Amino acid sequence: YSVAVSQRAPDQDHPFGHARAEPLAALGVAIFTAILGFSVGRAAVERLLEGTASIRVPGWALGALLFSMAGNFLLARYLRRRGEALDSPAILANAVECENDIWTSLAALVGVGGAVAGFPTVDPLAGVVVGVWIVWGGYRFGRRNIDYLMGKSPRPELLERIRDAALRVGGVKGVHDVRGHHVGHRIHVEVHIEVDEDLRTRQSHDVAGAVRQLIERLPVIDRAFVHVDPVLHSTLVVETLARNERTTSEIYAELARQSLGGTAFDGLWTTLAACAQARAERLAVVRRLKGAGWHFADGEVSPDGLREQSKRLADDASRVRRETVPLREALAIVLDLETGASRVDCIAAATPQDATLISSLEAATPPPPPPDLLLGRVLAARAAAEDPEVARRLDALAAELRRESVS
Repeated sequence: YSVAVSQRAPDQDHPFGHARAEPLAALGVAIFTAILGFSVGRAAVERLLEGTASIRVPGWALGALLFSMAGNFLLARYLRRRGEALDSPAILANAVECENDIWTSLAALVGVGGAVAGFPTVDPLAGVVVGVWIVWGGYRFGRRNIDYLMGKSPRPELLERIRDAALRVGGVKGVHDVRGHHVGHRIHVEVHIEVDEDLRTRQSHDVAGAVRQLIERLPVIDRAFVHVDPVLHSTLVVETLARNERTTSEIYAELARQSLGGTAFDGLWTTLAACAQARAERLAVVRRLKGAGWHFADGEVSPDGLREQSKRLADDASRVRRETVPLREALAIVLDLETGASRVDCIAAATPQDATLISSLEAATPPPPPPDLLLGRVLAARAAAEDPEVARRLDALAAELRRESVS
């Protein structure tokens, strides 16, 4: 029923459709699943406290139990595949119900097997384990559907696909502020595109329409809202660099969270994260000023090289989140980010062509941590380093910071 309701066309009372019907029904299933798990566990605990009685089970009953488990397994597998293919919370809820039946039958099978073998306590113990597992499954499934109902943002990978799709449309000079949220199990997206300020209103409207149609062809996207920003110069390079700096800050913050290298390195990771965040904030100001007509040196940045930097940075960020990176390799990442082409590009993009405007730009952005503070963090980590290769890479980073300070 909830699937049918969710597919109803928008009406006057529900202008954005009825997509929330499915996760609402699925949330109800999750609640009842948790109640079922609690009931199974409570009954098992009661049997443990009261003592167990001897069990005699005919062979045909065990055969029926196995047949039921096999049928539920096949049905659950089919429903899960269909639910994931259609991104349907209601169908996935039915799959969860079948999986719960499998676990309940398994508990009964294990308990009967244990009792027949002379271990009657196995039955209630298996019931406790299965009850806890069903409650946990209901919690996880319910949390997922609460995210749908509360309008959680979609995965960053999807937002990146949306950004790339918009950039492929002719007439789009830049894309920024890509945001989305769930409306039920579907997604609504808001995108800001930059077009030449000399374009006629009709032409700008056509560009925005092409972007909307392309985005709405992506899976799970229900609606795209496109805002047109007329600009004198493209801010694509600056926006990409700002995103890269935010990702860089996240990498350093994750290294700090892992306390990689011990307490001697904690200050280094935290300060590096603050520096990267400050650079991202400055580039965000540059983007606004550039759209208003200011001239910067971002024309010196190679778009091809920038795309390669973004890809490498995304790979590094994914790896740092997924696993604990060895200290040597973490410092290799730091050297690449702080001394490589990405740093040169960032400096160029944030440099006004009119040198008299530098002081105004600095006044409009929060100051980064002092260079001496970062250098002090590097030297403190160097003093605690026992690995010669770690020490060498810290020395290289310190030398680069000294060179930048002098220049």
